[in-house]
Amino acid sequence: MPRRTGLGFRLWSLAVWLLMVAILVIVPDTLERWMPLHFARVCGWVLASGLWVAILERDWQDRFAPVMRFVLQVVVWLAAALAATWISDQFRVR
Repeated sequence: MPRRTGLGFRLWSLAVWLLMVAILVIVPDTLERWMPLHFARVCGWVLASGLWVAILERDWQDRFAPVMRFVLQVVVWLAAALAATWISDQFRVR
């Protein structure tokens, strides 16, 4: 796949981030019928982080040094987790 440049890279990263948020909302809420929520969230993380790595890691490796990439990805992934948790909690019936 050709290397994405500036805006294309940012838009592709945003699209994958939104996909991660969707996975982190849908997978745990779906699996909660069969397992505790904290285990279901781990399953969501496995899927979401695997997709991030499969889709974006090469582009991120080309742009950022390892330590900077680690820091940025922790921030991006934490933001996805917090957004997904907030969205999930807004629609949860207690």
